Amino acid sequence: MHIKDIIGLIGLRGSDPALAAWFAQHGLASPPATITANQGQKSARDKAHGMEYHFAFDIIHDRFYPPREAKRGSWASHLKSVTLYSHRPRNAPAVPAGFWSGYVGPEASLQDCLDGFDGQMQDFGDTAYFEKVLADDVQMKLWFDQRRQHVQELQINLVEDRQFIGHHDFDPDNEHNTFKQASTLLVRWLFERGHLKLTDALRAAGPGEDHEAILHFTKQRLHNHIWKSQVQDDPSLHAVLAHSQTTRPLILKDGTRLALYAPWMLLKAADCWDAHQALYSDDALPDWSERLTAFERSVTLDAAQQQAFLSALDDAYRCVKSAQGAA
Repeated sequence: MHIKDIIGLIGLRGSDPALAAWFAQHGLASPPATITANQGQKSARDKAHGMEYHFAFDIIHDRFYPPREAKRGSWASHLKSVTLYSHRPRNAPAVPAGFWSGYVGPEASLQDCLDGFDGQMQDFGDTAYFEKVLADDVQMKLWFDQRRQHVQELQINLVEDRQFIGHHDFDPDNEHNTFKQASTLLVRWLFERGHLKLTDALRAAGPGEDHEAILHFTKQRLHNHIWKSQVQDDPSLHAVLAHSQTTRPLILKDGTRLALYAPWMLLKAADCWDAHQALYSDDALPDWSERLTAFERSVTLDAAQQQAFLSALDDAYRCVKSAQGAA
């Protein structure tokens, strides 16, 4: 057994014969072939070697995206990461001699880690964090305890992007996506403000302003998602996008709280926020859920209201940019 053997397994489907053979060789139960949405991920422990194999289906990488449904309610799993080492003060499991040959291992000093990771370290006080790409789509992550001066944990992982808007947000058949314009207007804003990384040809063509046209553009040109790699390297932009998908406010250093959840911004641009809140709060109604869903599906912005939505995003972006520039 050598670390390279495990690197070669990363990304394989749980049902892959090579993975099944590896598990059998080391006395492990069969790897999980499928995972349900509620489970999210599954893990398999190799107690003899102190390792843990982590399987997932929702992996932010174009090789595995969107997730593939194996059967109704479950999804095809892939080996996403392996925890190779996690520090124990005593009785730590041992790996075969030579397992770490050529790689930074558990006995490494801080200087060894700096040398092995090309000097790239993130300092988080008591913990130093390192990461390095080992092979196509695979990276090593290491956490070093600076107070106790030992390696805390070692992992190998699939290299993943950061997702801001997922494929389900652009799915016309997604029954949970009641505010369908929210995501397409975000794409329109990204395009019109030059925040998307696009070729000149794509920039010249553009998605236009129509909801269906933007859906088509997003599917054909953006793979039905907005990820960090697809937008400009701008922390202010990333903050706005991240908070457009959560009800949690973006809190600036001066205490300013920005509510950027896209469905809420849509309701405010449509001037029906108060009506929605009144209905949302009246959950004693016998048909409350159906009425609320129907209300949300009925919200469609006209041209002027769409401009109000885009302008609100502009204002938020400028506010965040200004705050980060002053920090």
